[in-house]
Amino acid sequence: MSDLRPATLDDAGAVADLETAHTPDDPVGGAMVAYWWTHSNDGERSVRLVAPRGGAVHTYVYAAHDAWKDVGPRFGWVEVRIAPDQWTEGRFKSGIENAESWLRAENAEVAVAEVREDFERELDVLSSLGYREERRERYWELDLVARRGELLATAEQSRAAMRAQGIELLTLDRGGDPRTLRQVYELDVAATSDIPTTVPIRMSGFGTWSRNYFENPAIRKDRFWIARLGEEVVGMSLIEFPPERGVPTTSFTGTSPKHRGRGIARALKFETVVQAIEVGATRIRTDNDAANAPILHINEEMGYHRIKSHLELHRTL
Repeated sequence: MSDLRPATLDDAGAVADLETAHTPDDPVGGAMVAYWWTHSNDGERSVRLVAPRGGAVHTYVYAAHDAWKDVGPRFGWVEVRIAPDQWTEGRFKSGIENAESWLRAENAEVAVAEVREDFERELDVLSSLGYREERRERYWELDLVARRGELLATAEQSRAAMRAQGIELLTLDRGGDPRTLRQVYELDVAATSDIPTTVPIRMSGFGTWSRNYFENPAIRKDRFWIARLGEEVVGMSLIEFPPERGVPTTSFTGTSPKHRGRGIARALKFETVVQAIEVGATRIRTDNDAANAPILHINEEMGYHRIKSHLELHRTL
């Protein structure tokens, strides 16, 4: 694909427009794209290429990998976005091959692509190249208007259940001292390690973790909820509210392994939902691996309805 060139931060807005054209029901703004491009995990390497035309970007190619562990396959990610009026099988295939070529040069062993289940053209091309489904990520949406009364009432019941156990629910702007932040980080690491996955999730150190959370324009400390039992942080949950365009989405919900089964994750998710109602959101989204039964159960109980899943496809390079 000869018209590709390295992307710069000046391209972030145009790539956001391309992403929005690709999935108009899941829009994204330039501020979020710029944030993603400038905030990576420790040891991550990546390449981004764009094909511009007339002030817009009609093709975006991305490849990346985390710092690899000493054992296990070396996974890398590939992604190609093409403007709907410019999409051809040949252009999409060429973009994937460009991304794979970079991964091979990095000594990656397995290429991973994530594609929404209704994007049949992309899935057909990837299948022809040898990509096969490895995992499935379930996506859900909650109607905050239709279910408002029920959600508010159940949230109050959850608060009462937490109070009865001596568990305090609060936001980080009210309890975000350095010791608490370190506990939240350690909780995040512990909870993330329990997420069903094939590609290892590599957690960054505390410094990078802090920057990635608190320099995110969609995250605020007064919307970052934690559960505390005495001086111990036992749960966390937060929703990202994109600053330009986009649907508010749960970023992460996790509970301390030794305190699971007490309804903490459920109570925290209800607090984030009530807050979303208060700030005027009409819907929120969340996603979970299809094998993560506890969280899937909470989503169904809260009234989320399933929307299009994303397929994680693997191919040996």
